[in-house]
Amino acid sequence: MTTRESNAQDIERVALTEKQQRSRRSRNIAIGLSLFALVVVFYGATISKFGPQIMDRHIESGGGFNQ
Repeated sequence: MTTRESNAQDIERVALTEKQQRSRRSRNIAIGLSLFALVVVFYGATISKFGPQIMDRHIESGGGFNQ
């Protein structure tokens, strides 16, 4: 057994109370919603910068790095 494994076994785990678990869940939901809102803002900024024609562009075949 290595020192790292023995240290991992010696660590005591702290049991969270019901209030702490609810608080952690609420915080995780808030972080998730914030990240989702950030994605929506970036998407909206991209569409507003390039305009709706970004979805209407013609992609030529044969171009790119494979020439």
